[in-house]
Amino acid sequence: MTEIRPDHFKFSTAILSRLGEELNPHPDQGIIELVRNAYDADALTCRVKLKKVNKKGGMIRITDDGYGMDFEEISNGWLVLGRSTKQRRRRTKLGRLPVGDKGLGRLAALRMGTRATLITRPKKEPLFEHRVTIDWGKYDNVNVVEDVNLDIETTAATKSGEYGTEVIIEQLKTALKKTDIKRLARSLLLLSDPFGSPSGFRPILDTPEYEQLETIVRHDFFSSNEYHLIAKIDSKGMGQAKARDSNGKLLWTAKHKDLRKNDNPYETPKASFEFWAFNLGKKEFLPRSVSMGDLRTWLRAVGGVHFYHRSLRVHPYGDKGHDWLDMNLRRSQSPELRPSTNTSIGRVSVDDPDNLLIQKTDRTGFIENTPFDELRSFAQEALEWLANRRMKKREDERIKKRTTAIRTFKKTRKALEQAITKLPSRQRDQIKQIVDSFENARTKQVETLKEEVQLYRTLSTVGTTFAVFAHELKNPLSRIQNMARAIEDKGQTILKDKYAKFLQRPVKIITNSTNALIALPRIAIQLLERDKRQTKLVYINMEVEAVLNMVEPFLKEVKVKPEVDLVDTNPPVYGSKASIQCVLMNIITNAVNAFVLHREYLKARKIVIRTSVAKDNVHINVLDNGPGIENLSTEEIWLPGKTTTPNGTGLGLTIVRDTVTDLGGRAYAIAHSELGGAEFFIELPIAEEKI
Repeated sequence: MTEIRPDHFKFSTAILSRLGEELNPHPDQGIIELVRNAYDADALTCRVKLKKVNKKGGMIRITDDGYGMDFEEISNGWLVLGRSTKQRRRRTKLGRLPVGDKGLGRLAALRMGTRATLITRPKKEPLFEHRVTIDWGKYDNVNVVEDVNLDIETTAATKSGEYGTEVIIEQLKTALKKTDIKRLARSLLLLSDPFGSPSGFRPILDTPEYEQLETIVRHDFFSSNEYHLIAKIDSKGMGQAKARDSNGKLLWTAKHKDLRKNDNPYETPKASFEFWAFNLGKKEFLPRSVSMGDLRTWLRAVGGVHFYHRSLRVHPYGDKGHDWLDMNLRRSQSPELRPSTNTSIGRVSVDDPDNLLIQKTDRTGFIENTPFDELRSFAQEALEWLANRRMKKREDERIKKRTTAIRTFKKTRKALEQAITKLPSRQRDQIKQIVDSFENARTKQVETLKEEVQLYRTLSTVGTTFAVFAHELKNPLSRIQNMARAIEDKGQTILKDKYAKFLQRPVKIITNSTNALIALPRIAIQLLERDKRQTKLVYINMEVEAVLNMVEPFLKEVKVKPEVDLVDTNPPVYGSKASIQCVLMNIITNAVNAFVLHREYLKARKIVIRTSVAKDNVHINVLDNGPGIENLSTEEIWLPGKTTTPNGTGLGLTIVRDTVTDLGGRAYAIAHSELGGAEFFIELPIAEEKI
């Protein structure tokens, strides 16, 4: 006998927390989803009110002036999770393409409290309003979601002639921190596009944080840009771009073949990309009414490249720390004339009527399918095109200046010679001797400058090569480190007491050596950080400690003990962190080389760094207990190419001398210090704090 019993899938009440809280770790994302629902309902405004949310038990009220929902739309739409009744290809009455989808973001917001209430007044039923109250405590006492009934209450409209939707979330389970409220304020402000082309939709947050941020965001700093990029993809996937300068003058245009690495169309929806790059190092691009501080504050609030899908911003693109176009990575690899997320603002805008872009379940961006990858490539290639054009422009200007300088010099010299020939013979001979002396001095100066240019070109090549290969070293070194840990674990398990005798020392040597090598990429990246090259007040003691932290693994590997004796006042100099770190790093490297080359100095290796103040100068003394300066005089050591290190470049101390000179100071050395080794003296003028 066969018996058939009907049944169906049932969902545990635990699914509510998994689909709600766990998919949306930040409270602002759930609230944003309710605001997006208001956009789909053709609302013009949506107001978010927070009440006593700084502690548990607070309340959130979201009110919009959209078309509202009737009974069927609540029952078959709002209460259905994982499916949307919205026809995403059909535009609303205001011409909007709906952005809502699965309803999971809405669930996250509703579950922020112990009770949630929906009150909606549909425009097509002006005499009625519908109310649903969800008591989440009821779900704690049942096994499956279906065991809790929800009542949709229909009554006479309490607000005659008004329509829209109100969602009230009461008895918040956790308090909202200030950072949460600031994040929500920024998300709401950016949601409806601060780029001067509003979608006719304005979300509002009733908090002082929102008002303060709105004041910053609503400022129009776009005209202060250095370059403005406008790029587009048409319906056939063909791209184009143009760039203008700070005055709006058209500089360059690009066709599809100029952007695309190949001739294939972009396999992505029709899109536009607008991008503004700012120069925070030059005030010439700023109007008199705008300060550099104002611009920096504005960029901190709205900077980054944001993504607008159907006129609403999609999280997390453009959020702090989310560099989805790899702008900062590209800048670190090739810093010339490339913007960063801190110096630019942009937007990628897509309508996507065919739903080619698919949002992730947790609403944090899009699934990285082909249309998304192609859209990102389009934006990246447009930025690359702009960087190449800027590089070409600068190179053309540099060549033009060089050519003009040569031409001007020849013209001036000819005019001078003609003027000399018109002088009386006695004066002519005197002036000619003076001019010849000047020419000889100038020729020597030019030759010196050429040598220095070649020196720093060599250094630049060494630095960039080192940075690239150091970056590539990270992966194999990490594998060696992991293998050493695996050998240690297996060795202790299998050999037990014998492990210490046979394997402990070699494994420890491998681990320590690898740790030292892993620090190499970090040093390269830290030394090349762009911010370190900015000229400002630099505090000497802080830079001494920063450099020692960088080289600590290497000093440990070569058994060198660093000691510091720093003056209490921490004197500042006017320069850059990169310059001070460059000086210290080269002197320390010089000492380490001396230790490595002279094996007899194996015991108690020591490098001492002292700082002191004398009158208006700060003194930095670096001394060691190595062999000292031998086979070269204390004057020759500063010359390029002079070195006692086999296969050495002889550039390190030259860089020290030139850098210190540029900072307005002086550098000198003695062959044998109180410790026996070399001692280097650096003297720099102390800067005033007001600089």
